[in-house]
Amino acid sequence: MESILAWLALMPCQSELEKAVTYQDGSSVLRRHDSPGRFGKFGGKYVPDAVMTALSELDSAFEALATDHEFQTELDGILKDYAGRESPLYFAEHLTEHYKRSNGEGPKVYLTRADLKHTRAHKIKDVVTQALWAKKLGKEKIIAETGGGQHGVAIATICARLGLKCIIYMGAQDMERQALNMFRMKLLGAEVRPIDFGTATQQDATSEAIQNWETNLKTTHYIFGSDSKVVACGLDSGEHATTSTQRVVGLGVS
Repeated sequence: MESILAWLALMPCQSELEKAVTYQDGSSVLRRHDSPGRFGKFGGKYVPDAVMTALSELDSAFEALATDHEFQTELDGILKDYAGRESPLYFAEHLTEHYKRSNGEGPKVYLTRADLKHTRAHKIKDVVTQALWAKKLGKEKIIAETGGGQHGVAIATICARLGLKCIIYMGAQDMERQALNMFRMKLLGAEVRPIDFGTATQQDATSEAIQNWETNLKTTHYIFGSDSKVVACGLDSGEHATTSTQRVVGLGVS
């Protein structure tokens, strides 16, 4: 606990770090960092110099498209009519009863039914936004990596919808374990590239995908699947892109 408190004490004050992006529906996302992507002396963009241009482009697109009425209207339409937003909010009466205490009190458990979306997972809501960004930026190709396969299926799906070329990197071991999802990606028109060196898993698939992106920045956009991957790879701009797309979760249950 002491180490955590010491770390918090070193962080710059909130006003120095936060910058809000306000959307046309009145909601906003806070960007808690300075322009180089640092939280005081922490964080930052630790990527090859060639990738910095793409990250700057993504930053500019984030700022511009977040408040672009035409873009937001098109995005909202695809999320609603194609992806299946908003997710139903289901009252789980049996779980609520299970966690009820002896005095009759306890939490009310609700589930967001993300499994009812197109592609049967929550992944679609993130990749729809990023793929539409890429198209508005004039990109022709989407690349990504996947381990479990659901992220790859979602990307292949939206690329088919928007007419974008799709390349998915996948470790050979993951391809064997997730043969059905690999089949679905190919069925949707994606090229699935096996990675059979190193651990032959998502770790090496990510490295290979970033190398591809680095040499094809003008025509290609890399869609990461989660904040954890983005932060681990040092892609500060991608973290804000991913975070902003998750806002629809709160909007859907507010």
